[in-house]
Amino acid sequence: MILFAFIMILFGYSRITASYSSIESSKVVNVLIYDGTGTMGTSVNGIENCLNEINNESSNIKFNYSTSVEINSETLGGYDVLIIPGGDASEYIQNSDIDNSSIKQFLSDGNGYLGICAGAYAATNYVDGYYGGWGLEPDVNAENVNYEGNLTISTTSLGKHLTSSSDITIFHENGPALYTNDTSHIISTYSDNNTGYEGYADMVGEDYGSGRVILSGSHPELDPENPELLKNMILWLTKNMD
Repeated sequence: MILFAFIMILFGYSRITASYSSIESSKVVNVLIYDGTGTMGTSVNGIENCLNEINNESSNIKFNYSTSVEINSETLGGYDVLIIPGGDASEYIQNSDIDNSSIKQFLSDGNGYLGICAGAYAATNYVDGYYGGWGLEPDVNAENVNYEGNLTISTTSLGKHLTSSSDITIFHENGPALYTNDTSHIISTYSDNNTGYEGYADMVGEDYGSGRVILSGSHPELDPENPELLKNMILWLTKNMD
């Protein structure tokens, strides 16, 4: 009986240890989503829905996320990735509640930035004919696009790290057509002419200081949602994917 009890105790301890090890081995990424002036509510909600879906389906990666109406050194503390969603880029640029110098320091410290649609416009070097951006990707400029609906994008060798498909159907709502002299930063390009900018970049990604930046003209978080792509974009930003 004593031996049996000892075995049961040992078995119970091993199960607790295994469970604890499983928790310890899960990767946790802390994400801050801007939800202040100028944001598009459906974009914020779509990002949250995608992260919830990933959390429900994945045992080895968890996204802890919060929203904030202010972006500064204090609100960015403790986060790994900042997402600026779709909305109105001109409002982002003019908004005193967004401190772009704090974003640059956040990146220099080794963290990540994902700009979707308006968040991409705002982070470029310049939007032709309109305004200068924050320069989070200083070699990337943007053309203003007027198109709403689904379109097809084609991934480059860099983009193939983020998705298993070479062609993706994705939703677009007046996001930028991006261009750069350094084509090694291009993740995907517009493969049809629905936007009027066939061949221009839809997504670009590069380093900023010790951190990383991805700009996306289109919306992986809107119907047709692509949680897997959004997950891999965040993992690339946190250097959990090459």
